[in-house]
Amino acid sequence: MLNANLLGCGTFYRALWFGRVCARNGHQVTLCTVSRDRRWTRSTTVESNLTVSAGPNWGYYCMPGYGSNWLDIAWRWHEIRSADYDILYAFEYHPNVAWPVYAGRRSSQLLLSDWCDWYAGAANVFKGSSLAHAWDRRREERIRLKADRVSVISTPLYERARSLGIPAERLARIPEGIDSDYMKPFPVSTARARLGIDLDAVLVAALNDGAAFPHLVDAFARVHQRLPGTRLLFVGAPSQAQRRLIDSRGLTPLFHATGRCSDEELPLFLSAADVFALPMESSVANTARFPHKIGDYLACGRALAVTNVGDYPALLKQADAALVADSLDSFPDALFSLVNDAEQRRYYAQRGRAWVQQNLDWRVLEPAILTFVRGTSS
Repeated sequence: MLNANLLGCGTFYRALWFGRVCARNGHQVTLCTVSRDRRWTRSTTVESNLTVSAGPNWGYYCMPGYGSNWLDIAWRWHEIRSADYDILYAFEYHPNVAWPVYAGRRSSQLLLSDWCDWYAGAANVFKGSSLAHAWDRRREERIRLKADRVSVISTPLYERARSLGIPAERLARIPEGIDSDYMKPFPVSTARARLGIDLDAVLVAALNDGAAFPHLVDAFARVHQRLPGTRLLFVGAPSQAQRRLIDSRGLTPLFHATGRCSDEELPLFLSAADVFALPMESSVANTARFPHKIGDYLACGRALAVTNVGDYPALLKQADAALVADSLDSFPDALFSLVNDAEQRRYYAQRGRAWVQQNLDWRVLEPAILTFVRGTSS
């Protein structure tokens, strides 16, 4: 399995859990990712049949779209050529994924591709350069066309794959999963004590989502005008630009940030919230996503307000498992509704966690993942 991300970031977790599913079902799996802090050397960890190899990050940001860490690309190529892998599973298309595959793949090796974001012309901007977008689109689509089978995370990416001529029998829609044993609720009092936040405050919380952050700040400011006891929690380390935005709105005294937290601390810090908020604008990139953070929010047993953009919010609206606003304009009122109504918060908290356990726990998705990897019928 070849993943473009840094260890512990983004699609790494999707690749990790696909790897864990395969490993606990008898496959020997090597997952290649990129070290967060090693420039020249690699680190290796082993759990059961799964080896996670984090390569050096020197050169990682040399090309647009990242993943240009040359030492790691060379190692991945050598690993593909020299080791006896039956399957190469490419998680996205960046240089440290695609180039080792193109240069090192043997004819006997099956190629699988996972498509979980719409980059070209969507998430990737390139300052509006049409040539850059055309180059990026070719890179993004080429590996899907070369793959024997393609897994997609959402309906828009499934439809895009079909429009490229990839037949339905080579496609599988596999949404993002959640480990609901790990991502679980902790008592609010325990979480607030750890973060030094008053129990009397009604706390709106969010993980970092760069495009959504300005909309979150705007919605929170409008809610705070009506309910002055409300506070905003940022789980992670905000950028300087994000702090300046908070300051420009006069919200700094109401803003709490945890700083970077470990995987072990994450469910505890999230459990400090009363309400989670994710105001996504309607864009190609957001429509094609299936945000992992939504699963984290639901599994931690807190109410969620989200805009109706993409597959995930549509499913939640159908299941009445979150408060789904129709647009960014209506999102502040939806958020206020949750902040102002403790009974409604309890309702959505219970329904949200139950729904995500029943539908998106990795154990629930395991048969679909194995069917795709093995090429067997369901």
